[in-house]
Amino acid sequence: MTKKENKTLARFYKTRISSLDLAIKCTSNMVRKRSSSEDYTNLLIMRAEYSDKLDNLSIDKEYMIAFEKGGWNTTRATNDEDALKFAKAEYDGEHTKVKSVYLSTPSAKDAAMRSFY
Repeated sequence: MTKKENKTLARFYKTRISSLDLAIKCTSNMVRKRSSSEDYTNLLIMRAEYSDKLDNLSIDKEYMIAFEKGGWNTTRATNDEDALKFAKAEYDGEHTKVKSVYLSTPSAKDAAMRSFY
């Protein structure tokens, strides 16, 4: 995910959280007056989900690095652009050139590790 996409998602999540906060406030008053506790609980769950997604945008993730002449390694970053920048800063040299980076998955890492067995 690029920095721009990251910012767009963050703005989206913040807007949803703000709307949910307002709905939770209104619903909590209704819960006292009648039984809408299920709606209130669902709003709290949705807010927690959006908060987790927002927090996840700022957490470093593992990216796999592919080199032009083969081989791989990993780096950590919050987005694709930073991962590529960090990979090039650390690994681009006389004998190695970074070809690409992509978000690491367990299956991709397992497949890459099989080349060592």
